[in-house]
Amino acid sequence: MKRVIILLLICLSVYGYANPIKGKVFGLENGAKNILPGANIYWAGTKSGTIANENGEYSIQSVKNKNLLVFSFVGFETDTIKWSGQEMIDAVLAMNVEIEQVTVIQKKKGTYISRINPIYTTQINGAELHKAACCNLSESFMTNPSVDVSYNDAITGAKQIKLLGLDGTYSQLQTENFPNLRGLATNYGLTYIPGPWLESIQVSKGAASVLNGYESITGQINANFKKPDGIEAFHFNVFASAEGRTEVNSNFSVKLSEKTSTAFFIHHFNFQNRIDENKDGFLDEPLNKQIHLFNQWKYTSGNGFMLHSGIHYLNEDRVGGQMGFRKDMERNTSNPYGVNVQNERFEGYVKGGNEFNARHSIAFISNFTYHKMGSYYGLNTYSGNEYTMYGNLVHTFSIDPMNVHTLNSGMSIIVDQADEILNQNSIKTNELVPGVFSEYTYKPSTKLTLMAGMRADFHNTFGTFVTPRVHLRYGPNELLNFRISAGKGYRSPRILAENSFLLANSRSLNFTESKILEEAWNYGASINLKIPWTERPINLNAEYFRTDFINQLVVDRESSASQILLTALDGQSFANSYQLELQYELLPRLDITAAYRVNDVMQTINHELVRKPLASKYKGLITLNYSDQLKKWMFDFNAQLNGGGRLPIVAGSQLNSPTEFPAFTVMNAQVTKYYRYWNLYAGAENLLDYTQDHPVLDPERPFGNEFDATRIWGPVMGRRFYAGIRITLNHKTK
Repeated sequence: MKRVIILLLICLSVYGYANPIKGKVFGLENGAKNILPGANIYWAGTKSGTIANENGEYSIQSVKNKNLLVFSFVGFETDTIKWSGQEMIDAVLAMNVEIEQVTVIQKKKGTYISRINPIYTTQINGAELHKAACCNLSESFMTNPSVDVSYNDAITGAKQIKLLGLDGTYSQLQTENFPNLRGLATNYGLTYIPGPWLESIQVSKGAASVLNGYESITGQINANFKKPDGIEAFHFNVFASAEGRTEVNSNFSVKLSEKTSTAFFIHHFNFQNRIDENKDGFLDEPLNKQIHLFNQWKYTSGNGFMLHSGIHYLNEDRVGGQMGFRKDMERNTSNPYGVNVQNERFEGYVKGGNEFNARHSIAFISNFTYHKMGSYYGLNTYSGNEYTMYGNLVHTFSIDPMNVHTLNSGMSIIVDQADEILNQNSIKTNELVPGVFSEYTYKPSTKLTLMAGMRADFHNTFGTFVTPRVHLRYGPNELLNFRISAGKGYRSPRILAENSFLLANSRSLNFTESKILEEAWNYGASINLKIPWTERPINLNAEYFRTDFINQLVVDRESSASQILLTALDGQSFANSYQLELQYELLPRLDITAAYRVNDVMQTINHELVRKPLASKYKGLITLNYSDQLKKWMFDFNAQLNGGGRLPIVAGSQLNSPTEFPAFTVMNAQVTKYYRYWNLYAGAENLLDYTQDHPVLDPERPFGNEFDATRIWGPVMGRRFYAGIRITLNHKTK
């Protein structure tokens, strides 16, 4: 304990120097404000300047007798702002347009890989999110080659992501930089973040920073909401599909003063049509009602202090199963098989920070979540109540005035209490995990960045464990970037909550241990190369990541015909992920992205090292985006080639044929017509109308021994058409 106290005292050391000027640089395009990473900021008439980071943020020291701060970015008009002593200056740059032919000089990319972040991070901004309907977070990755989204089962609509070939539970999912959508929200959380609320998404691969915790093993996904002090004053989005799905999203912000602002968000989802296109007697898509209410507040003092808070309420009701099932029916084997999942969730967060001077700042994040779930799957009943609290305090200290050496240190705490009940059997969770961490960054020039971190966490059940992580970036010139990383990660899975979708089958869940600490190493290397080619360069990215598990929760669907075994790993488990990605502006304003990834995922099941079932062996992606000169029209197309894989072979089952699932292709397209304050969009998903054969096994006997709706490897719904309208009004800028 003495060593911990000493470490905390070191972490919170305070040093004082002159205040810098800080802020963000934005680009204004078609009424939408997007961050401009890499923008140049300098004092007029000097060589003293800096570059905005991947979040568009900058920090620059004042220069004696100089008061004109210049902001520039390729494709945008340069802006000069007079400095009169203020410590916060945000710049909004207008698109650079040549009046003679009204030609946009540069088309802003919707997604890019940060060149300055030592952690391999892909930034997805608002322009990319508009390329699809993007009604929730799970639909925001349709054009992303790194993140796969699939259904867990054929009844509930539960979804999961995969990163580096592994389930999304090994990727730390965050909102506003704090861990979120864990535990009871694991299976449905991807649908709990409406796409129109999002400002940007960051996807980092491999071991993440130790500042964010110990749980990230394969990567980290952070979703940022639109901010109360942003340029958007009002946004309204209505979406409707041909099948009867409707969504309404709206948000508006009010600037109460120069320092204080608030924003209100509402989202309503409704689908009540009973559709059975494959004629198996089961609903292809569950009936669903969702209502979200969200309120944010933000205060910026103007002298380095910022406070940001929000509260979010969710209510959801899902109904699935056989076509004839109704919620008011008695649950027995004489009536149709049905599933009902009801979720109620409340969360609140507070985060803030204070920049004392150019070399010393402190930031904190805290959030609280209450989640209540009630559900049944046929004759199985599952419910739960969960309370989660997270806190994180980070002290940043620049050891030298040039920011060559930087130290981020602090402490965190996680409190997780849950009471889950499966068929009258209660499982309680009570976790308390305080931790301390420190991360050193060495950046002698723009070419080299070394980040090395270490954290120690003190789990009330598993004791103390240490998490080391290191990242190195080297860019010898503006055309080439190398990265390598290595790090460890831990995770205490909520065994029942994360696998409750498995109740949609005839077999019972058998887990001899209710507490397992997963432990794994992750190693990665990547190359980012910009190849000059006429006026439009080629961006080429190559990467390799390997994840080695020391301990893991194994979902064994194969050893028993009467049970699904949830056990600790007994043997090897690893995943290799190789990916090659190319981005190129093939013709003026016609962008193409082509990517190919190979997944080699192996796991010991029933004492034999085999390919993990239901995991695709490879994935290919092609995206096309075209807009006219004035960006009045935009056309988007993407095709996903999903490789085949192994199906679980259940001992003693009569339904073990086939043993492999085939490769398949999914195509999506959308067209958008832009007006000054609004735009219309229409599109189609799964253009080829491809669906998995027999998503529900033995559907005629849902209470029999062979019934299984969880062997999902492909689409369960066919071709879908949709249309919508977006209306956006921005605050007037001075």
